Amino acid sequence: MTILLRRLCALAIIIAPVTSHGQIQDVGSDAALDVATWNIEWFGSTSNGPSNIDLQVQNVADIILGSGIDIWAVQELADLGRVQELMDKLPDNWDDLLATDTGQQRIGFFWNTQVLQLRTATHFLQSFDYEFAGRPPLKAEFNVTLPDTSFEATFMVVHMKAFGDRRSWERRTEAARRIKNHIDFTSLATQPVFFLGDYNDELSASTYNGERSPYAPFLEDPDDYDVLTWPLEQAGGFSFQSGSFLDHIIVSNEAADMWVNGSTRVLSNLVTFNSFYARTSDHLPVVASFGPSTITDVEEASELPAMAGLSAPWPNPALHQTSVRYEGLDPSARIQILDVLGRVVSEQAARYGENVIDLSRQGAGLYMIRVLTSSATPASRMVLKLDR
Repeated sequence: MTILLRRLCALAIIIAPVTSHGQIQDVGSDAALDVATWNIEWFGSTSNGPSNIDLQVQNVADIILGSGIDIWAVQELADLGRVQELMDKLPDNWDDLLATDTGQQRIGFFWNTQVLQLRTATHFLQSFDYEFAGRPPLKAEFNVTLPDTSFEATFMVVHMKAFGDRRSWERRTEAARRIKNHIDFTSLATQPVFFLGDYNDELSASTYNGERSPYAPFLEDPDDYDVLTWPLEQAGGFSFQSGSFLDHIIVSNEAADMWVNGSTRVLSNLVTFNSFYARTSDHLPVVASFGPSTITDVEEASELPAMAGLSAPWPNPALHQTSVRYEGLDPSARIQILDVLGRVVSEQAARYGENVIDLSRQGAGLYMIRVLTSSATPASRMVLKLDR
């Protein structure tokens, strides 16, 4: 098993599985460590968030299992009993870790123990409880076991202070500075670190009056950090229902070296899943994949998510239409459909985000979907099966 060098464009040929709930796309891979952050709006609360708690619990279980993600950094867990109900719906190889030093909105992790084995866990920076809005960050060290490699990694989850007023911005700014110092000036400075959560702010500029982002110090330190969600935000993506990008993934350079190129995405397909915003959460999950850092044979990448900004087609097999998510930044990119003889049978502009592809004029069979960038070279290709 081999995978991509950081930011190396390569070919990926996959047929994306579709769960029983068709809107839940399986973006995980046995060959990689698949990571997500998700604010599950007031999970389990009877006075806030979605009103049908039983349905919220079931929807979250379906999404966790259907998406194929290995570890979830989660926020706004309001009811411990409902968290236990959720865990009861997951297979026995799933475990959870919840904050103990917190208010009603807990942070924590859900993870697949076949991939991650917990070593240690603790709160940190508790003396800055005010800056962290009464929710001091939680970190957990894991052994990560993949088919061809294993490594140790530290995961941090936060739920930063909300709201767009000056004082809230100042609290987020100080909390982010403390997180970065904690990584920079401890043994974590030379280890893979994953900093995930609801940052409650954007990266290019703050939601408070366009001021400097609280997370600018990470962006300004590219030798030590990779802010994986920044390109998505710059291209107009969002993770919060209002249209803001508040949920982020920042990794240390040691983790960034394992990042699977093009794997960072928002699971925006979920907006059509069972009235998602009303019944599950007002935040969408944000995901990324990581693994070994070399590739020698394109065929061996077939289990990985599509690379270079083009997601796998969904649904697949398809009937009359399918969709792909383009997360590249090339305004001249085009999506093409090719038949088995290599002839282009359909072509359209590739817009950032979801691209619906009309297949009503094509007959049943196998097709290739690819995106062409300004270099006129295919950036990624995928097999699509069309049924009639």
